[in-house]
Amino acid sequence: MRILLTNDDGVGELGNVILAQVLLDAGHDLIVIGPASERSGSGTAIGAIEHGATIALEERVIATSPPLTAYAIDAPPSMAVIAAVSGVFGPRPDLVISGINAGHNVGRSILFSGTVGAAVSAAVMGIPSIAISSGFAPHHRFDTAAHVAERVVDWFAASGMPRICVNVNVPDVDVGELQGCRVTHLAPRSMFSIELSREADALTLRRRPDGRPVDGTTDIDALLERNISVSALRPLESVSDLACAGLAEHLSGAYLSELGDMTLGSPLKGSLT
Repeated sequence: MRILLTNDDGVGELGNVILAQVLLDAGHDLIVIGPASERSGSGTAIGAIEHGATIALEERVIATSPPLTAYAIDAPPSMAVIAAVSGVFGPRPDLVISGINAGHNVGRSILFSGTVGAAVSAAVMGIPSIAISSGFAPHHRFDTAAHVAERVVDWFAASGMPRICVNVNVPDVDVGELQGCRVTHLAPRSMFSIELSREADALTLRRRPDGRPVDGTTDIDALLERNISVSALRPLESVSDLACAGLAEHLSGAYLSELGDMTLGSPLKGSLT
């Protein structure tokens, strides 16, 4: 399967490299295109669209085995999706994966997420897509999230590549500690709040964690109870939750019945060369 991998933290960031390695090991035809630097919070923005505008492009070798050449662009991740679909980097992808994000994308704040924005943009262009997120450093478990991502890709392939966009959030635990998977709806808040203070010539942002449960049914509640959260997003047309239910059943079966031979142990490592 030809897969576009992007993210909003910058090409070659740890979650990006770990997921790239898992996808390569699974035999997929992988192309990595993403922002040259941090673009979190960019939503579905694509940057400059003036006629004749140029977007800086740089090839970077990321530390997968074998090493993989990625493309870093001076634009948000949604523009990476547009570039991949346009054909300038080769054939159109069959699937777009955005992540692994450092920080869970849950609740209504996903409106601002560049990770989710890239997946939504792919769905608007008719390509199945996945946004996948783990927790913030130092607690993130990109290894567990990458393992889940591989299972999600398997489900898409086995299900005929449904044209849906799924937002997947993975708890920061060993694979063997996952309790299963739930189809969830968005919580009315995020797992953190943002506080701003004003100084003479700048605004300072501070992130405050909020780990409270909501009502037992949301994406936040699923994570707090060590469940994978799967939410269907509907950027273009009404999509039945039956598809997400099928994916959740697939993941729950995997992580409840096959845990004995799937524990990964300590987090994986990766870097940019």
